[in-house]
Amino acid sequence: MPGLGVFYGYPGYGKTFGAIYCATTFDVIHISMQGDWTKKTFLERLLMELGVPPKRTIPDMVSQACEELAIDGRTLIVDESDYAFRRGIIELIRDLHDGSDTPIVMIGMEEFPQKLQKYELIHSRVMSWAAAEPAILRDAKLLASVYAEGVEISEDLLDAIMVRNTGNVRRMVVDIAQVKSEALAQGVDAMSLEDWGGLQFRRKDAPSPRRGLK
Repeated sequence: MPGLGVFYGYPGYGKTFGAIYCATTFDVIHISMQGDWTKKTFLERLLMELGVPPKRTIPDMVSQACEELAIDGRTLIVDESDYAFRRGIIELIRDLHDGSDTPIVMIGMEEFPQKLQKYELIHSRVMSWAAAEPAILRDAKLLASVYAEGVEISEDLLDAIMVRNTGNVRRMVVDIAQVKSEALAQGVDAMSLEDWGGLQFRRKDAPSPRRGLK
């Protein structure tokens, strides 16, 4: 059976937070890629996570990583996997999967599955696709309990925040924190949509270029 999984979605939907949670709760290996990484960088970071000094050449490191992953037995999560399409790292992930029989979960942006379609040898190995879901009201209440502790935010205001941000958790947190700040400034411990009234949230769309200043 193939052992690749894909978790994809828009920014701010909690993908990386979920990966970190899995790493600490279920003891998986979590590698978060960066844009300037090469195959060598990826392998060095992976072997470091496995507690093994990397060898000098890339082929030796690939064999080393496959052997250590097979012995270790933990699932590997590769975060920011959109960067893997650069410099042939996506094929390296396939080699690690095939050479170790280790389950690997790739986390990427909303378009990641479509990008992966161009790589049939990898695409055909994906056993499970999971999309990050937007937050619902229950999630908004949980966020408020953390980021607005001590201030009761009504359901109608939380719902308005959720709708305004299309369920994007990262943006919702900013608005919820602002509600708490405003409540404390007013000296109240509760805030409803009516109480919020005509106040403006700080986070808006990016401003248009200014004209006539050249």
